[in-house]
Amino acid sequence: MKKIILVLFLFSTVLFADLYLNNDVIKIDDDNISVNNNGSYRIIDRTSDVAVATVTVADEASETVLWTGAMGANSLEAGNVFKFHADGKVSNNGNNANNDFTIRVRVGGISGTIAASLTPSTKAMTDYHWHVNANACQRTLGVSGQRAIHIHLQVNDTDEEKVMGIATVNTTENMDVVITVDWVTAHANNSISLYQGFMEYKN
Repeated sequence: MKKIILVLFLFSTVLFADLYLNNDVIKIDDDNISVNNNGSYRIIDRTSDVAVATVTVADEASETVLWTGAMGANSLEAGNVFKFHADGKVSNNGNNANNDFTIRVRVGGISGTIAASLTPSTKAMTDYHWHVNANACQRTLGVSGQRAIHIHLQVNDTDEEKVMGIATVNTTENMDVVITVDWVTAHANNSISLYQGFMEYKN
């Protein structure tokens, strides 16, 4: 039985190569997988670091990670484009500065460089929505690698921060992208939840 399965597997592999690779339906080139679309090849993008469970940070006064997009040292090439998204809800203990919080996007883990930061204005919040949308292009590599970025952080419809520019990112070191929350005061009612978080590599 095992021999039959092995033969079928090898046959299907050869058939795939003949129908797709040899007939230019799929092309593997420059570390990318492309599909032929009416004579033009289009790179298949990849999604990773998908949050499959709700992450909640409550009754906590130290900066805490809500989501991580893993990006190891030397894992990029010049011209790589990537996007990430995160969203959820936040509530607090009332209209007092002690119940304020800050959402940050960092590169290089929780102790890494702050790429964007938003501290909403003081107010009472109940199930306010929040989201982070970002896209970037790694222009050059190395210790002084250049990365074009656009990051949008928003809480409800009243507070937002937009960052656009060219950032210096050392691509020879860990580049994990993390979204964190930092509450002023620990209280059970000071609570933020992440519902979605994912990274998209476009090429």
